[in-house]
Amino acid sequence: MKRKFLAFTLFTLFILIPPSNVSGFEHIDNINDGISVYFLTHLNTSQTIEINVTHTGDGNFTLFIFDMRPTESFINPDKSLNPRIFDVAINYSLDDNPYINYTAPASKIYYIQIILIENGPDTFYLRCNLDSLTRYYLPNISGYNFSFLIISLILVFGIILYRGKKKIIKKI
Repeated sequence: MKRKFLAFTLFTLFILIPPSNVSGFEHIDNINDGISVYFLTHLNTSQTIEINVTHTGDGNFTLFIFDMRPTESFINPDKSLNPRIFDVAINYSLDDNPYINYTAPASKIYYIQIILIENGPDTFYLRCNLDSLTRYYLPNISGYNFSFLIISLILVFGIILYRGKKKIIKKI
């Protein structure tokens, strides 16, 4: 009797607790037209990455991979793609459900960009064979003008030196 009860309990647990078969990275997000989502990962030489994007609605998603850090989103004000993105990206997919299978020629950090071009808002599902994708946010704040920064530093140090020299002369 105890064996039957134990077998029934184990069988019930197997039915109620489904096994988890997730291998890799999964991300779900809802975005609007003209919005980009970025991820980064480190790939070793000859390592392959498989990225698949599916969606729930009628959104037109695109998928790009870069071997250098993107400094702009390549999205025009009218929410269309800037054609320069095709020169900068090392691989891309414009399919209905974008898919990229890429083997890294060099060991470095690679950047992934998902863009919703039109028919949004829509929810997308990102699946990748790697475990280590990190969400990356492209800063929207423009940097300081380098020449302005150098001139400012020279002026500040000049004023400090001038005032310091003036105080030393007063003490004498």
